[in-house]
Amino acid sequence: MTHFMKPHFLSEEQKSALEVSVGQLAIGDEKSRRIFIIALDYELTEYDKQHRRERQEPMADDSDDTLEKISAAADALSGMLQQLPENSFSKLSQQLSAADDFARQYNGRYLNALQDEIERVSAACQTKAAAPHGRGVGKREQHLVGMIINTYRECFEKEPLEDDRELFLTLLGDVFGICRLELKDTPEALVDASQKVNP
Repeated sequence: MTHFMKPHFLSEEQKSALEVSVGQLAIGDEKSRRIFIIALDYELTEYDKQHRRERQEPMADDSDDTLEKISAAADALSGMLQQLPENSFSKLSQQLSAADDFARQYNGRYLNALQDEIERVSAACQTKAAAPHGRGVGKREQHLVGMIINTYRECFEKEPLEDDRELFLTLLGDVFGICRLELKDTPEALVDASQKVNP
């Protein structure tokens, strides 16, 4: 695990939601749960840092300043949406719903889809095909899941894929949902894929 970076990925609302999730699943004791969430914050911070670094790498010699600016703005907006506090998230959802002439509801699924579109625009503005980036996202997710597996093992002193597989898969789904991470596959598929990369 990373130990030299101040965690900043999780909002207080997200930390509270994760505490509820781990508590309801009755994993570990209060102290180990608290340590797990702190360690998870470190790992998610590193994951987010790596994601942003890869998105900011030069993509081609025939760069376009205007498109690069749009890409940077899209990345910034995506990051802000990803770390949106729960009260702001609820307010935005309500305001979007209230302003819709067809009375459609704008919940977390809509904002996740919006974030996907924003990131697609960013990738398109980088003047290279988006397919290699898409494959990279999958590898990053697999690596992240591998780190979460190790964090679970260290904090709770259990083998998540042997002793607590179903609990761990439920927790992993909660982590992706609460943190509004890009989930390109099911938790079980990501766990299986991560084991091939990080056995």
